Amino acid sequence: MNVFFLAAGLGTRLRPLTDKFPKPCVPFLNVPLGYYQFRFLQNLKITGCVANSHHLASQIERLYKNQGYLNHRILISNEAGSDLLGSAGGLKKASQLFGTDETILMMNADEVFFTPDQNFLQSALQQHISRNNLATLIVMKHPEAGNKFGAIWCDENNTVKNIMVAKTKPDQKERLTPWHYIGVILLNKRVLPLIPENVETNIFYDILIKELGRDSVEVFKLDCTWFETGNPNDYLSATRTLLSSLDENTLDFINHFDPSHLVQNAGGASLISDSVSISEEKLRGYNVISKTTNRQNLNTLIENSVLFENEILNSGYFT
Repeated sequence: MNVFFLAAGLGTRLRPLTDKFPKPCVPFLNVPLGYYQFRFLQNLKITGCVANSHHLASQIERLYKNQGYLNHRILISNEAGSDLLGSAGGLKKASQLFGTDETILMMNADEVFFTPDQNFLQSALQQHISRNNLATLIVMKHPEAGNKFGAIWCDENNTVKNIMVAKTKPDQKERLTPWHYIGVILLNKRVLPLIPENVETNIFYDILIKELGRDSVEVFKLDCTWFETGNPNDYLSATRTLLSSLDENTLDFINHFDPSHLVQNAGGASLISDSVSISEEKLRGYNVISKTTNRQNLNTLIENSVLFENEILNSGYFT
């Protein structure tokens, strides 16, 4: 199977942070967002692995060159110097670096979700291949699907009948259910001839929506908890929520990159890199402190903040 990480976006909603760091390089619980999908790839046979880059491309290239989770080299499809190509356009350009396998696993490089089914991709892959699907979208039940977020509208047989933006609904002649896409999709290589060369193209609204009813496009439903991290409020809210319920599997994943420990402090819990020394008296509320933190930033009270390199991310940072 070929794996393709979409890592070329601008991350505009997280500015000014993403003027300095591409979003996949932004840490979440002391691990770059671009590494979170690696948790589900360990037991898959990968024949080719590619990430695309555009915004602050050199940082994306270092991120994937230096990763220590996958026993597979990640090649870079560099889109710098041109307009962004979008999810489908980026896929088309990256496809020249793929292996011969007919299946492509495309994953957003900034998604964070947790599921008790660590092997869900094996099950999704089996469905995808056995049904000879053009595309199999990994989805979850979410109360805001079709409202705050766009939705994948499906019938009771998991067939995708419509793909719509937020706050829109299909004119239902049959009973359809909205599902939330979590940034993971399996594709057959026969999708590639449908994508134009060097043109910004969206995999859903420019490509797959035209194939509904002509080729097999299905969903694979996953029981998971998904976190929005694309804007400051949700990024900080997700940090606070997960610090209050951090499990051993997630901590093991974090420790592979930046060995860290939880500290209960006034008003909350803080995740502190083992390489950092700080007294609990200087911590209030929820905090995350990375191994890369500028030690000068540890001299004052730290409250409801994420620290890495020279940055102190909190509600005041983004205003």
